[in-house]
Amino acid sequence: MEGEDGSVAKQKGSDLFLKIASLILSFSLWIYIINVENPIKTMRVYNVPVRLENLENIAEQNLALLPNQEIMVTLQVTGPASEVYRSVASNFRVVADLDDLALKAGPNEIPIEITSYPSDLDVTPSSNVKAVIYLDDYLEREVNIVSQYETTPEDGYFVSGIAFNPGRALVKGPAQYVNRVTALAARGKREGLNQNFKEIISLVAIDENENQVDHVVVTPLYVEITAEVFETKTVPIVVDTGGEISDGYELLGTAVGPGELLIAGPESLLAQVSEIYTEELDLSTITESSEIIMNLVIPQGIISVNGGTTATVTVDLEAYETKTISKKLTTIGLQNGLVAEISSNSINIIVSGSQSALEDVTEESITADLDLTDLDVGEYELSPNIVLPVGILQVSYTPNVISVNIRSEAETPGGEDEETPPEDPEETPTNGSAP
Repeated sequence: MEGEDGSVAKQKGSDLFLKIASLILSFSLWIYIINVENPIKTMRVYNVPVRLENLENIAEQNLALLPNQEIMVTLQVTGPASEVYRSVASNFRVVADLDDLALKAGPNEIPIEITSYPSDLDVTPSSNVKAVIYLDDYLEREVNIVSQYETTPEDGYFVSGIAFNPGRALVKGPAQYVNRVTALAARGKREGLNQNFKEIISLVAIDENENQVDHVVVTPLYVEITAEVFETKTVPIVVDTGGEISDGYELLGTAVGPGELLIAGPESLLAQVSEIYTEELDLSTITESSEIIMNLVIPQGIISVNGGTTATVTVDLEAYETKTISKKLTTIGLQNGLVAEISSNSINIIVSGSQSALEDVTEESITADLDLTDLDVGEYELSPNIVLPVGILQVSYTPNVISVNIRSEAETPGGEDEETPPEDPEETPTNGSAP
């Protein structure tokens, strides 16, 4: 076994030697041919960069060079094999002169000139090669500046609206990029603000999705950003009412939500504001309990920090009810020596008021009397004087008119001249009051 293994090892070593020897022989032969024979060869050199000249001709034709273009050509070179095989793209200088060329949006084929190349090579066949450049229409458009500047005030302060100077800027470049721009964003961040600030920042072109748009020129690129910082305070919201509640209703109360408003503004103005009023609520138009959205009257120069400009006013209204009270009549002012007979000792009074107010109305809380002051003997038709508690309205009463017969005491029963009793047994003589 050992003899066989040794034989195999010798065979492998012999094969490896032959391979190395063949490689050396081939390389030596190639070196000989290149350096001694050196035949003429033709080869392509790829990715040779092209330099553009007279680019101003693009702008003069209101066009723009599209970005991200690698303008390269492939050259065909002929010469001694030793030179051809050593050729690389950096050995060549190729230019494309745009002067006096009629250009257009889209692809343009531009003649090239090979201005530098190895002297032993022939590049004549490459003179017909053309470089291709892509152009677009040139566009300028004025665009608004928007704030993407984050500000955080210190507690008790408010950052007013941010302003830019200027407020608009030009966007220039290839139309397909310029048309994507919807705004110029001013981006930045400041925290813990408690006083006015000013800063110079650069602008970023953005599209409708707020993504940055490259390959455009913004003029001016930098703008001045300013912001005012005001102190804040909380004040109550007050309902401003006008007019009178219609007859037959009682206003139980009003409430407003929210009850307070956080405001900000210059110190001199802020000190003058102790409350914020709603627009006037005309009570004469209210006929039922309701919730009404009212605008707030915010003084000029004062800012609602949370942006609130309205409040909800709740009006609690109660319709009047009615109640009938039977009230005994009294007489006042009857002259001495006279007696009065009245057609009715009491009247029925219909009163109106809120339910709670009517619960407290009794006969004792009402005054109803007939004023006989300065009346002499005779018959009279009188209306009673009725006094109701505060908050109670008189609707009607019956009877509306009371008949009064005034006589001297000598003519009353028991007197010398009295012959007939009163016609109404319920009517009794009175001297100052009804029984």
